[in-house]
Amino acid sequence: MSNNSKQWSSANPGYIIFLIDQSGSMGEDYTGGKNKAEFTSLVINRTINDLIFTNSAGDKIKDRVFISLIGYGGKGGNSVDDIRSDYLSAFADSPLRIEKIKKKVSDGAGGLVEIEEEMAMYVEPTCPRNGLTPMAEALDFAKQLIEGWITKKPDNPAPVIINVSDGMPYTGSNPIDDIEKTISTANSIMNINTGDGNPLIFNVHLGQPPFNETKFSSTENEVSDEEGKILFKISSKVPETYREAARKHEFVTDVDSRGFVSNAGPETLIKFINFGSSGGTDRII
Repeated sequence: MSNNSKQWSSANPGYIIFLIDQSGSMGEDYTGGKNKAEFTSLVINRTINDLIFTNSAGDKIKDRVFISLIGYGGKGGNSVDDIRSDYLSAFADSPLRIEKIKKKVSDGAGGLVEIEEEMAMYVEPTCPRNGLTPMAEALDFAKQLIEGWITKKPDNPAPVIINVSDGMPYTGSNPIDDIEKTISTANSIMNINTGDGNPLIFNVHLGQPPFNETKFSSTENEVSDEEGKILFKISSKVPETYREAARKHEFVTDVDSRGFVSNAGPETLIKFINFGSSGGTDRII
């Protein structure tokens, strides 16, 4: 069995599932006047736009990847919401809306100039105050999606889950049960066998300033906080095929590194999502 080395292609598309924490705490300030929910949705929207651009040939979008956007807590309580599941071309054809985004670019003389660019939006930020963190339930839904996908497409690249959260799994009941259920559900996903190895789970835990980041740890001892330790436990080891992508985004990895960042600041969040959604190295045909 190969180890997460199959190339994404139109014939054998990859599959990325974004699990997006939309609990009440995602309303906390994060960066540049944006809260965690707003910045996270901006990064995911930009990533989808980048994937569309990368997979464009003239006017045609090559469907080399299928994307599911799954929110949890965003409709209040323990909701798990299939926001959208589509091939790239369908995302490109029908965004929710187009937004003007301010962006700083080089002025060619060593300075920066602010420009406005239009960006297609596919997921809206939401973080209702009564939104809890049903992470195990979101993972269980992702597991069902993966099982359905590999039944239909057994020869495709192994699916990748990218989970963005700022806290512990919590459903309002027993926190220890929530944690155990989250870990066991994640393990059951990481033990699914496909022709390309096991599905991958990468986790990014959003921090608070001054962002005491821990990146791609090899052991749980390197992680200082409880939320981080739980997410470390449910993160896949970075396959060899993804280590070049990690290096491109200035992450240092070794053979035991997990695809996980704790207390991530804004720049690290952007780089981590680019790494996780890269299909490993740029192995796109």
